[in-house]
Amino acid sequence: MTELQIREATSDDAQVCGRLMFDAFEALATRHNFPIEAGTPEFADFQIKAMLDTDGIYSLVAERDGHIAERDGHIVGSALQDERGKIVGIGPVCVDPAASDAGAGRALMNALLQRSRERDVAGVRLVQTAYNYRSFSLYAKLGFAVRELLSVFQGTPRGSAIPGAVVRPATPDDIAACDEICRQVHGHDRHDELQHWVNVGTARVVERGGQITGYATGIGYTWHAVGKADDDVIALLASADEFTGLGFLVPSRNTRLMAWCFDAGLKIVQQSTLMTIGLYNEPKGAWLPSIGY
Repeated sequence: MTELQIREATSDDAQVCGRLMFDAFEALATRHNFPIEAGTPEFADFQIKAMLDTDGIYSLVAERDGHIAERDGHIVGSALQDERGKIVGIGPVCVDPAASDAGAGRALMNALLQRSRERDVAGVRLVQTAYNYRSFSLYAKLGFAVRELLSVFQGTPRGSAIPGAVVRPATPDDIAACDEICRQVHGHDRHDELQHWVNVGTARVVERGGQITGYATGIGYTWHAVGKADDDVIALLASADEFTGLGFLVPSRNTRLMAWCFDAGLKIVQQSTLMTIGLYNEPKGAWLPSIGY
């Protein structure tokens, strides 16, 4: 029996963690006959490298010396979390399919949760793939509460636009107004995350009556959106050139957004579960979570 070691990840671990991420999601999706969340090995590698290079993203790896021959660094698991706001978003958490019983997933989650307790964060959230009963069971045992069933939609954007709504690229001058909308809807903002995507150039705002009424950091799996009303999020969706990654996540209880997606010819490709520990306010408006939270 070899001992499992948890340590902070470095940029030197990116290639191994990227491969591990794809292998983990590919094995799970293939077993359940669902699309692979990580897409391709190249995209998994890109995503891990990008996250490791982003300020405010904390990352861990689990190593087990001598357990699996010929594995680079003997890394059997990895986990990342976004610490850029009052709410921490966990993910992705990946475990080598060849070491699924090594306890790496639980050890990584315990380490992340302990760090959040020490930092006294307001809350911790994650988005869990609904058909992955193993991860669901682990998160429930660790104290995560189910908050929302999410439907992942994909297809070609062709929904009807909202009359009077104008969607345009977000600028740094828009961030304060966007933060206020997020606080109105969720009770907290995602300032640093929003600022990052404004700087990258993917963020958009929607205006109605000359006022900003919603924003999206992008439309796709790794981005989130917030609006004062359903029409604001619908306007952002209708303006998208494409839905990147596996798709975008919609709170399944929002019948208006769900109906718009179906009317636009989009299809559900899988479902996920939003789970939380700590602060959670029932949203007061329209919203789309990212795969982070």
